[in-house]
Amino acid sequence: MKKIVPLLLLFVSLSVFAQDNYYTIPEGYEESISAENYKYLVDLSVEAISKDYKIKSIDSGEVTLEEGQDYTVVNLHNLIYRCADIPKEYWQETISSHFASMKESVNDQQQLDPEDYESLTEYFSIRIYPDYYFDNYGGTENFIVRTDLEGTLSVLMFDLPSTFTPVTKEIFDSWGKFADEVFKVAQQNVNKQEFYKATQTFQVNDNEIELHFAENEDYAASMALDLEANAPEFIGDWGSVVAIPNKGIINVCEVSKENPLDYVLFIQRMKSVVEQFYNEHPQSVSTDFYWYYQGKFTKIMVEESAGETKVFSPMGLTELMSQDD
Repeated sequence: MKKIVPLLLLFVSLSVFAQDNYYTIPEGYEESISAENYKYLVDLSVEAISKDYKIKSIDSGEVTLEEGQDYTVVNLHNLIYRCADIPKEYWQETISSHFASMKESVNDQQQLDPEDYESLTEYFSIRIYPDYYFDNYGGTENFIVRTDLEGTLSVLMFDLPSTFTPVTKEIFDSWGKFADEVFKVAQQNVNKQEFYKATQTFQVNDNEIELHFAENEDYAASMALDLEANAPEFIGDWGSVVAIPNKGIINVCEVSKENPLDYVLFIQRMKSVVEQFYNEHPQSVSTDFYWYYQGKFTKIMVEESAGETKVFSPMGLTELMSQDD
């Protein structure tokens, strides 16, 4: 039985033998972990990985395994973020659990027939990533992707009991299906998940605005792709303005005839917050704001000038407002 290819987005390359970059902190993570703690994390990771796999090399947070095993490479980046948020005495348990889950995901995949489309539909899901995310993984040619939000890519995934893993082009082609059809099934599966939704009122420049948000650590970002089905109460007369900083949370402001410019205050109030949510999460999505209307997203141009946040209305939204005058 063929194996479903594991989540390559989590894997890359490293050297367990005396290499200069064995304990080199990955670029961009220097402020998240000290050199001493990173060495400790690498040593614990090597110990955990070696229980099931033979390691070939380690280079700046990327562990390359010897050929012929379940994975080609294993990325330590997510563990850096995760361990940075918890006391050091819990690192060993966290790291051991992380790699045990990876091994379990392989066992889950081996129980599936990747060419039996009907038996796999219940596992379809969607994850959204920044479009640059794939630059270090050879591009997107081997995956099934589409663009729903400018600057991001929506990726067709298998949602298995212990992990998410992308649907590869080889497997997809064996089904003889159109991408839109499979993405539709995946979105329906996302829509079945439970989301925590709430609304809060804020004062911005002597104006009172409503902020909606929805949370689900695995599915919040992808639920926003079908806001009309998942949160119709978040949509105003002229749609909504949506921020999706990471996979676990979305922030929304209605665009209504009664308060047509609330979305500008919303963006001015939330811009720094969205950037913080984006930067501090291991699976970020976007720092942009989007106008959502009739199932489509349009990026909103936002400019910082002389300490002021300027918001430029999308043409389609401007036309709607003009028609109502």
